[in-house]
Amino acid sequence: MSQRTDTATTKLKASHHGCTALFFLAIAYVTEVCRMSGGSMGDKIVEADKLLSKANKYWAPSLLDFRLKPDWEAAAPLFEKAAMLYKQVGQLEKSRAAYERAAQSQEKIGSVWHAAKHLETCGAISKELSQYDRMAEFYRQAGNYFGQAGRVTAAADALARGAKALEEKSPAEASALYLEAIEQYENDGKESQATDVFRQAISLLIRRQAWSDAVSMLMRFGEVCDKVSARSSQSKAYLGAIVVWLHVGDMQQAWHVFQDCLGIENFTKSDEAFAADALFMAYQTGEAAKVQAVIQGKQA
Repeated sequence: MSQRTDTATTKLKASHHGCTALFFLAIAYVTEVCRMSGGSMGDKIVEADKLLSKANKYWAPSLLDFRLKPDWEAAAPLFEKAAMLYKQVGQLEKSRAAYERAAQSQEKIGSVWHAAKHLETCGAISKELSQYDRMAEFYRQAGNYFGQAGRVTAAADALARGAKALEEKSPAEASALYLEAIEQYENDGKESQATDVFRQAISLLIRRQAWSDAVSMLMRFGEVCDKVSARSSQSKAYLGAIVVWLHVGDMQQAWHVFQDCLGIENFTKSDEAFAADALFMAYQTGEAAKVQAVIQGKQA
C-alpha cells in the first residue's frame, strides 16, 4: 500500500512540474510575441522611416552598390512594410505615400494587380483624411490597373466600392463612379453582376434629385434586365422611371416614357403596366387620395 502511495505521489509531482514548466514556457512565448509585434509607437516610426529610406534608395541607380538601374522588386516590399507601420501609428499621410510608391514599384515589375490593391488602400486612407477628391482619383487609378491586369469585373467592383464610400461626402463624384463601374460591367459582359450597383446608383440619383439622370439610369437598368431575362426587375425599372417623372409633376415626360415602354412586350403584359395606367388615371383626377390608393395597392 505504501509503495503504491509513493508511486502516485511521484507521478503527481512530475505532473505538477510538467504543468509548471509549460506555464512558464507559455509566458515566455507570449512575452516574446508582444515584444516583436507590439513595440512602442516611437519604435514603429523609427522602423518605418528606416524601411522607407532603404526603399527609396532602391529607386535610384547606385554605383557603390553596383546597381545600374532601380531595383523595383527590392523596393516594393519595403514600401509595403513601411506603409503598414505608418498606418498602425496613425501617420496616414506617410502611410498613403508609401502605399502609392509600393503601387508604382509593383507596376514597374509588371504586377499591376498588386498595384491596384495598394491604390485602393490609398483611396480608403484618403477617406480617413477627408480628402474626397483624392479618394476618387485613387479608386479610378485602381480600376485602371485592375483593367490592365485583365480583371475588368474587379475594376468595376473597385469603382463601385469607391462610389459607395463617397456617397455621403461627395455624392456627385459618387454618381460618376457608379456610372463608370456600370460601364465596366457592361464592357465585360457581366451585366448580371451589376444589379446591386444599378440600384445604389439609382437611389443616389433620386436622393440628389437628379431626376433626368435617375430616369435614364432606370431605363438603362431595364435594358440590362431584359438581356439577363430578369423580367420582373425590368418591369419595375420602367415603372420607376414613370413614377419619377410623375413625382416631379412632369406628366408629359412620364407619358412619353410610358408609351415607349408599351412597345416592350414583357412590360405591356405586366402588373407594373396596369399600375402605371392606374396612376395616370389617378393623376388626371387631381385627387391625391386616389394616387395614394394606387401606390398602396401596388405595394400590397
